[in-house]
Amino acid sequence: MVKDGAIIRAAGAGPFNVEAVAAYARRMAQLVAGVEPGGRFVVIAHMSRSILAPPDAWAALDASVRSRRLGPARQVGAAWVRVGEVEGWALMLPKITAIYAAIDVPLRGFDDEAAATAWALDVLGSRDS
Repeated sequence: MVKDGAIIRAAGAGPFNVEAVAAYARRMAQLVAGVEPGGRFVVIAHMSRSILAPPDAWAALDASVRSRRLGPARQVGAAWVRVGEVEGWALMLPKITAIYAAIDVPLRGFDDEAAATAWALDVLGSRDS
């Protein structure tokens, strides 16, 4: 995971267990802490192989996403980019979309990096987000 201006870029290759999600959450918290107070950011996550995970891992991801509402910076979007065939994509994308919707952050699924980045930059440029 890296911070690229107002975009935090991540990559994951599932299936995911709760330990992997916890490690992701710790690193995400570090990167979000580097966003200036009052700043806005978008997460772009590249997903490969699978996005399947057991219920405890989904609960940990939900907790990580919800914790981002409490900080001084504001997440205004999330994009998941499918890298090749991803097991569980159609089944689980609505689940992650709902997790982000709970904190009023739009999440979109993409098949390519360029489209995800263009969307992220558009969301960052919007003052209503």
